[in-house]
Amino acid sequence: MNEIVSIQFDKNAKPLYKSIARGIKKKIEDQTIKGGSRLPAVRHLAKNLGVNISTVVAAYKSLEEDGLVYTKPGSGTYCMPSPAQTAQSDEEASELFLREEFESGRLIVSGDMINLAGNSPSAGVFPVSDFKKAVNEVLDTDGGYAFSYQESEGYRPLREILSEFSKSHYGIDCSADEILVTSGAQQALDVISKALIKHGDTVMAELPSYTGIRSVFTIHGAKMLGIPVEHDGIDLNITEYYAKNCRPKFLYIMPVYQTPTGVCLSAEKRRRLIELAEKYDFYIVEDDLFSDLNLVGERLFPLKKEDTCGRVIYVKSFSKLMMPGIRTGFIITPKKLFENMAKAKYATDLSGSGFIQRALAVYFKNGFWNKNIEGLVGYYRKRLEITLRAVNSFKRYGIGHAEVKGGFGVWLNLPSNVTDMDIYYKCKQRKVIVAPGSSFYLTPAAGYQHHLRLSFASSERLTDGLKIVGECIKSAVNETSTHTIFI
Repeated sequence: MNEIVSIQFDKNAKPLYKSIARGIKKKIEDQTIKGGSRLPAVRHLAKNLGVNISTVVAAYKSLEEDGLVYTKPGSGTYCMPSPAQTAQSDEEASELFLREEFESGRLIVSGDMINLAGNSPSAGVFPVSDFKKAVNEVLDTDGGYAFSYQESEGYRPLREILSEFSKSHYGIDCSADEILVTSGAQQALDVISKALIKHGDTVMAELPSYTGIRSVFTIHGAKMLGIPVEHDGIDLNITEYYAKNCRPKFLYIMPVYQTPTGVCLSAEKRRRLIELAEKYDFYIVEDDLFSDLNLVGERLFPLKKEDTCGRVIYVKSFSKLMMPGIRTGFIITPKKLFENMAKAKYATDLSGSGFIQRALAVYFKNGFWNKNIEGLVGYYRKRLEITLRAVNSFKRYGIGHAEVKGGFGVWLNLPSNVTDMDIYYKCKQRKVIVAPGSSFYLTPAAGYQHHLRLSFASSERLTDGLKIVGECIKSAVNETSTHTIFI
């Protein structure tokens, strides 16, 4: 950033560093220095301003204390992103509408289109046969009682089975009295919001992220703060700044195979994040979508396994790895929150489907879940290999991608002269639907238009779809390039 070297300051001021800090602050306030951008290296700025290195160090430190910048060890000093981000121009209207379509589930993909945007499994891998066995066993055993109301917390035998399953499968030590059965992850997040959020409270969420979080948290009056996801998980420097200065109720996060990036929270960041939650008194809402779907390397476990101080609220849905229509999941909540969570659940839903919950209890008891996961891992490992072969061929166009070891998608990094919407509309014209990266942020105005998420979850025409995506990328790059034309 060269503009900063032209800052106005008084060389005779005492102390001098404060005058320099005020000059930089003015550049931040008038947005000459954008949120998230890197400030010049200390030596470079000192040389250009004609001052001592220690003076610039003191100026940066002053700005950090004021919450205007933050430091990444070994990387430099960065301008703090603005907490409030809103769509700002008419040109963004179509992008905003598209994001809302993804968020609300209104995006309709017709039968002749290839869906590389969805995040639900293919109907061909649904465990219909095993679930049918579980359903028949429930009907034979329970008869009409299978259709009676259950307690709001969930069918007790299922909660007991989930307690045992969580310990054996995820390493989470919990009792049935810490578990609430919900109608999927979305309802779980709604229950958590009802129990914890008051109007005007602050909530942190990693960005990019699952598109539904914006609506579920803000409808309860929460102010949302986005935290960037790095190659090893969320930026904990920004997390700590927000935790210290904004006093959030909780942080929403996917530590394992994050949607949409596929990034996993590193071991060091796991440890430090729980320490921050304890230090600044906020909860961590862990949405465990894909920890079962490990496709490459060693298996990773939920963050909740490492929670020894009751800071992690664990959310699990069966929809993505079983059948979307099941619409069942569960919450493992710290004991001290259970009563409030149970009240919020009762206010949301007097009783979930007792029949489905009974069938799931049998399904888990008979080992069908583990059998299904083993089949899914083999199936999706092959689809990931197909996708990565195609994505690696995109490198010639300046396309990169985040490392992916599990989940359903690959996060692409586009060249700076090509936007996600360029690719989206070209693909749509060719009857292929992809997920624009900007749809995973709070607003399309946030400046994150150079990513694309390709899903290998469900389309039977995966290879054809990826071929078309490659052709559309080549076309978009050629249209914006002034030098190299790819043929």
